[in-house]
Amino acid sequence: MQVLLQKASNIIGAIARRPLLLIVLTVAVIVLMMVTRPKLAPVQLPERIWPVDVVEVWQQDEQPSLNLFGQVAAGRRTELRAQVPGRVVEVGEGFNEGARVTQGDFLVQVDPFEYNNNVAEQKALLSEAQTRMNVVRRDLGRIKELHTEKNVSDQQLDDAGLAVKQQEATLAQRRIGLDRAQRDLEDARLVAPFNGVVNGVSADLGKQLSVNDKIAEIIDTTSLEVRFTLSKSQYGRIIEAGEALEGRLVEVSWQVGDGTMRFAATVERVGAEIDSTTGGVDVYAVIEPDEETLLRPGAFVWTKITDRKYENVYRAAESSLYGDEVYIVNKENRLEARPIKVHGYAGEDVLFSSAGQPPINNGDKVVTTQIREGGAGIKVEIR
Repeated sequence: MQVLLQKASNIIGAIARRPLLLIVLTVAVIVLMMVTRPKLAPVQLPERIWPVDVVEVWQQDEQPSLNLFGQVAAGRRTELRAQVPGRVVEVGEGFNEGARVTQGDFLVQVDPFEYNNNVAEQKALLSEAQTRMNVVRRDLGRIKELHTEKNVSDQQLDDAGLAVKQQEATLAQRRIGLDRAQRDLEDARLVAPFNGVVNGVSADLGKQLSVNDKIAEIIDTTSLEVRFTLSKSQYGRIIEAGEALEGRLVEVSWQVGDGTMRFAATVERVGAEIDSTTGGVDVYAVIEPDEETLLRPGAFVWTKITDRKYENVYRAAESSLYGDEVYIVNKENRLEARPIKVHGYAGEDVLFSSAGQPPINNGDKVVTTQIREGGAGIKVEIR
């Protein structure tokens, strides 16, 4: 061991004494390492293939539907109010909240005692006036005969004629009084003005009513309508197309619990004013009458109405839009850009037409998948 250490020490000492030799050895080692290092062969990565969804597009006429939020209102409803004062002495069997009534059904009776007496009194006054009329007419006849014989003066004849006219006025007043008394008696008995449902009952047995006190409300459930609002753009599209709103069919959907009830309606009229903030307009559609309907005013519903008609357009998912272009897949499974013009929407689909070269043709496969690195020429695989 000591011998080896001695030899190594001698070699190091010899090299130290020869710096040029040290440099030569270092350069030789570096060259040797560079010559013998492993060479990296270039690896060619395969072209990336993007999986996409497509839809075949065909030019055709489309008339999408508008799904709008609406509220049901009563086409006919009336408040029942007391026409004469008095105490409620009787109520009808159907005078309850939510009860169905038929036109003419008895609802409420105000105490008729005073009104019966008033009718009797007015009848007596009318009879008295009629009797008095008979007397003054008979007197006028006699005075006319005497006047012809020159036995009474002209003044007496005039007075007799005036008495008849005054009694005629009195008789007319008595008839009016009797009519008014009979009308008050009739108004003391309240009946249903039309078929409907009782709502907002505010009178009960024994309650003292004043004139014009609210008693209840009758809602005609066979005359319901739904009100919904068309936005500025929706209303504008239909008007620009020259299509009328009145007469359009509307599908009304009312979700109750886990079920959905559907009703048919027809647009009857358009609101008289346009909302100055949104530019929208209210539309009223009359729901087809149904005596047994469970639908009630105030219900919030969904309405579906046809939009304007688009002729010769293509239809695809809105996700197919890349600005003002769509991409189609060619025979080599590569993307090609096609310029388009958007005409409208149908739910989550877009309606468009070809707007340049190269054009879109019937049967072309339009990509509906959004690719961040998407662009013309990339290779895709149709899922």
